[in-house]
Amino acid sequence: MKKIIFLISLLLTQISFSQEEEVKNYKWDDVPKFQEIPTEFASYPAVVLKDYRLYENKVGGYAYKSFIVKHQAIKILSETGINEYNKVSINNRYIRDYRDLKVRVIKPNGKIEELPKEKIIEKQGTSEKQFVFEGVEKGDIIEYYYVIKDFPDFNGLEYFQRDIPVLDAKFQINKIAQAQTYTTGYNGMKNESKGKITVYTASNLPAYKFERNATNKANLAKVYYFLDTSKTYDYINFYNSLYNFADGVGAKSMIKGFVEDYKLNDPAISTDEKIKIIDLFLKENIEIDKQYVYKKVIETKKMTPNMVLYFYKDVLDYLKIKYQFTASTDKFDDKFDKENAVPAALSEILIYIPETKKYVVPFQFWMPYGQPNALSVNNDAVYFDQEPKQKVTYEFKKIENVSMNDNITEETSNITINDDMETILVNKKSTFLGYLASYYRYIVKYISQEKINDFVKNNTFNDLDVEVQKYAFENKEYKNNYDPAKPFTINTDIKVKESWIENAGKNNLIAIGKVLGKQTSLHQETTRVNPIVLSYPKKNINHINLNIPTGYSIKNVDNLFFNKEVKNDKNEVIGSFKSSAKIDGNIIKITAEEIYNFTYLEKEKYDEYRDLVNALYDFNNASLLLIKIN
Repeated sequence: MKKIIFLISLLLTQISFSQEEEVKNYKWDDVPKFQEIPTEFASYPAVVLKDYRLYENKVGGYAYKSFIVKHQAIKILSETGINEYNKVSINNRYIRDYRDLKVRVIKPNGKIEELPKEKIIEKQGTSEKQFVFEGVEKGDIIEYYYVIKDFPDFNGLEYFQRDIPVLDAKFQINKIAQAQTYTTGYNGMKNESKGKITVYTASNLPAYKFERNATNKANLAKVYYFLDTSKTYDYINFYNSLYNFADGVGAKSMIKGFVEDYKLNDPAISTDEKIKIIDLFLKENIEIDKQYVYKKVIETKKMTPNMVLYFYKDVLDYLKIKYQFTASTDKFDDKFDKENAVPAALSEILIYIPETKKYVVPFQFWMPYGQPNALSVNNDAVYFDQEPKQKVTYEFKKIENVSMNDNITEETSNITINDDMETILVNKKSTFLGYLASYYRYIVKYISQEKINDFVKNNTFNDLDVEVQKYAFENKEYKNNYDPAKPFTINTDIKVKESWIENAGKNNLIAIGKVLGKQTSLHQETTRVNPIVLSYPKKNINHINLNIPTGYSIKNVDNLFFNKEVKNDKNEVIGSFKSSAKIDGNIIKITAEEIYNFTYLEKEKYDEYRDLVNALYDFNNASLLLIKIN
């Protein structure tokens, strides 16, 4: 029996050695062969012929190291592709050792020119190696690979799709004896694993195209990998790690004292009010900082983000308030996977209170108890249940949508043109309810004085070139997140530095819509690839009052009238941009309102959505004619 065990161990050692040799002593082919470029990819500036990423972790027997190979070949198809793809930078900040690094250019006639080592330079003042393929011409193939020795990499994410097509992609990682290496590939990555080697491949990945309001990163070809000691990792394992993370810290006396001090055991106080009290205590008194003794968080007024989860859980358990740990994905980065539990993708952790149908978001300290966090709104999620001494169960549900009327931005702009008919002054009052209000309250609590002007300018005038002359905040205290009658408010006085006025003979044109800030144009877009996805429903209301300069009258007010709508299959308006204007004495009063009462639209609705967005852009660029009165 001992002999059999010895032989098996010897065989495993040999297999492990052969896997390491493949990575550790990786070499490219002296005469490479690449796939033919499909006709549909021929119009791109370049095409990735090969993108291989190989990992070999060695742990145990006094070994704690990793060997990594990155091998890439790109064919240049146009003159513009030369400058875009002839430079390579390798971050070596955490790299222990380079074992091999080779670079070459393959000419269309098959001639191979290897880049000498002296051309591979370390950038001054950075932690990067960089090399540039000089003399590259259209039709050349630039190819490089490197083998590095590093510390083991047990958790990560590799994206394979990019802005040019990829013909041949490969991801490889070994399994180690001490634990299981789990992997999941998405969006074209095919699992071709064998034995102790996990392999994913992909062929002819199309180029990635960024689209506004789309789940761009979630749609990319990618591979997640992570290590766990479980024989089979699933959602129960994920729950256990989450629950244990917040358990066993032995701070019952602290929790009991907190409950008694805040009278949370008073049956006259509703569950809703109790959780508000807990939330207000944390967000108004506790600072997120390095403080590793959980039992002292009330004493020190400091917590790590992890301890916030501890605290909520411990208090809810003490009060016997039923709750569900809930996990979702950032819907813009990852699609929710019901078949595979991927810890890194399940980034949005919430605590759901069934009695109140509200959420606690422990790891986002600016979020008050109530709405789910914005990145998980209307997204799939897993809800866990565990009654005392009973088995853990879970179900998949969609996180509820939120109300558009809980997320309103309303702005009133009073515009004055100086007698020089060049200088424009604006007094603007901006009020925010919902997600933006919560986030802004958190930001202004910590933002430095040097950056406060930029904060005001960017969030009230959106990239316009203006000079902030005066600002003031109202209702910036965290407690106002629970009072819709007290929206977070920014009052600003600014002077416009860019030109909004254009001479038209003795008359003038003023681009009045610019007061909304820069807007996006979709006039050039024709074909939509992805559905339209928004973070959450919202409403934006703008009131614009222009004081008509003395000696002038206004013409072409009709330029400011817009009306575009998006309707659902029931013919209900779910999105719109509407604007109107009227002259009242020496003031022209303009109202512009946007509503987005949805988070998801099929791409077949894109034309309607594009018209809505373009209407706002056109309003932003619309001009009024100021006529000089004789």
